[in-house]
Amino acid sequence: MFTDQVRTSRCCLFASLAVALIALLFLGAPSPTQVQQAFPTQPVTIVVPYAPGGITDVLARIVAERLGSRLGVPIVIDNRSGAGGVIGAQAVARSKPDGHTLLMHSTGILVIAANAKELRFDPMKELEPVAFVAGLPLVLVVHPSVPARTVPEFLTYLRAKPDQLNCGILGEGGSDHQACLALGHAAQSRMEHVIYRGLPPLDLDLVAGVIQVNVGAAAVQMPLARDGKLRVLATTTAQRLPNLPDLPTLIESGVPYETLTSNALFAPAGTPPEIIARLNSEIAVIMADPAIQRRSEELGTLTGRSDVDSLRALFQRDWDRARNPLKH
Repeated sequence: MFTDQVRTSRCCLFASLAVALIALLFLGAPSPTQVQQAFPTQPVTIVVPYAPGGITDVLARIVAERLGSRLGVPIVIDNRSGAGGVIGAQAVARSKPDGHTLLMHSTGILVIAANAKELRFDPMKELEPVAFVAGLPLVLVVHPSVPARTVPEFLTYLRAKPDQLNCGILGEGGSDHQACLALGHAAQSRMEHVIYRGLPPLDLDLVAGVIQVNVGAAAVQMPLARDGKLRVLATTTAQRLPNLPDLPTLIESGVPYETLTSNALFAPAGTPPEIIARLNSEIAVIMADPAIQRRSEELGTLTGRSDVDSLRALFQRDWDRARNPLKH
């Protein structure tokens, strides 16, 4: 009988220990909510793949200013320029996917990655969209020597002069290149596409009349238009711009093309969705602040809320366009 009691006691002891061990294991395993609450545990770095001073860099610093106080940790801006922004993007893609290293980039990364095959970089697989920050609207401008004052008049003029107008672009597959292709298609004609390494030399030739057409950033081209050096005909946005209500869109002018150079935050692929959701929510609150919206308008950019799925769909569309510009 004594032996049976000992065996029973041992069984009870082992059972109690097993229950306690299982309880500890469950208590020790963090839930998704706990993972989200634990983030961040250190300073967050936002990599900007361009030199300081550009639109993307300024937007990153505007975000960092507010995001740090909301997350309770310092936000570090790390400018890593090179290869059209791919070097900085690759650095983020190879970092630990824990939300502490982010990338501020624009649609431009898709164009570079799609056309520079030797870089072997696929942003759609190696980066995870986090939050839309602001978009840079583009406008169709022409040299004053072009008599057109509306898009329909421009299409008529282009139709009468195939291959006689030069459209300045910053690279094959980009939004400006795609817009020039769309204009030619709408006119059932075509322009010569002249590639420039940067906007300053492009605008020098545009103002001089060496090239006659460009679809470029509104923030850059509108001051030239106001000075009478260029004539603006339309914007590439889906709706008219709030600060330019009289300027029609390409779509309403008969050219079925719409684009917005989007600046957004990205994380390395594999970052927990709870962390991405937290960052998306924080950025949405920041960009909805009236003071931030005023600063965005001063830069010539547009703010707006975008959930992660919508942002991913937007970049998928632009990625497809960049890889197959003639089909879009």
